[in-house]
Amino acid sequence: MITRDLLDRSLVRDLTSRLEDLLSRHGRRAFGDIEGQKEVRFTFAVHELDYHVASVVRNQTGALWKVARSLAGVQDLCVLMDRGFSKDPGDPETHWHRDDEAVSLPVQHPFLRTVHAWIPLGNMTSKMGTLKYLVGTHRRVYEWHERLLASLWGWEFTWWNTASLAQDDNLWLGDVAWHDGWILHSAGENTASGVRNGFAVSFAYCASADGCAGTANRRSSHDPTCRIASHLFSQDWRERHRRGEEDYVKTMLSEPLSYRAARFIWRSIVGALAGIGIHWLVTLHCCSKRAGA
Repeated sequence: MITRDLLDRSLVRDLTSRLEDLLSRHGRRAFGDIEGQKEVRFTFAVHELDYHVASVVRNQTGALWKVARSLAGVQDLCVLMDRGFSKDPGDPETHWHRDDEAVSLPVQHPFLRTVHAWIPLGNMTSKMGTLKYLVGTHRRVYEWHERLLASLWGWEFTWWNTASLAQDDNLWLGDVAWHDGWILHSAGENTASGVRNGFAVSFAYCASADGCAGTANRRSSHDPTCRIASHLFSQDWRERHRRGEEDYVKTMLSEPLSYRAARFIWRSIVGALAGIGIHWLVTLHCCSKRAGA
C-alpha cells in the first residue's frame, strides 16, 4: 500500500539531506554473489547516528505511527529496526525474501508480526529499483487448490504461478510505501541513471492475546525501540557494521530435505494414480466401443 503525501515534504527534505550524508559515510555493500558486485548498500540503526532522524522514528504521535497502528490493527507497537538503503545505477535485483524470516523473528515468538514503512528520499519510478511484491503471499491461510499445488511442487512454484506481481512506481517526496513483514518481495534492478535512496522503519507487534512473552515490549515509555532488538542486533554487531563489516547472509527460500523427499514421494503416488486413472478410462472407452459393435 502507498500512502500519498503522508509526510510533510519539508520534513522529508531535511531527513533526506541528513540521510544521504549518513548513507554515503556508513553505507555497507550487501548481498553480492560475484566479487565486486552488490545488490544494495544499507546502513543499520540510522536513528543512533542522528538526533533528528531519531525524532522522526520515535515520534509516536506522528503520521507514520498512526498508519502503522492502523495497518497492524493494534495500538501497542515498537520499533524493531530502521535502515537506510542505497541502490546505485546498475545494481541488480535484490534477492526475494521475507523480512521476518531474514531477521529470524518467528524463532523469537510465532505470533510476532511486523509492518514496514519504506520512505523514498526523492522522486522515483520503478526503473530505479523500487520494491516489488508477490501479492497475497503475506497470508497465513491458503485456499485448497494452493495447498494442493504446494503439496506437489512446493510453495515457491505455487506462489509464482498463482500470485500477481506488483511494483512500487511513481513515488514522490512525502509518500510512504508499506508492506507486511511476511510478504515475499525484492527490489528491482536500478536501470536508471540516479541513485535510489530510501529509509525504512519496521514496527513490530504481537498478534496474540498472550503478549508474545514480552518480545514486542518497548524499552521504556520514552524509548519505543523493541526490547528484543538488542538481542537480534547486538551492540557488537552494530559497531562492526559501522566499522565496515559486510557480513550479510541471504535468507533464501528453502525447505528441509525431509519436506522435499516427502513431496517427491507424494508426487510419485499422485502421478501413478493419475496414470492408472487414465489407463482405466481408455480401457473403459475401448470396451464400450467393442460392446457397441
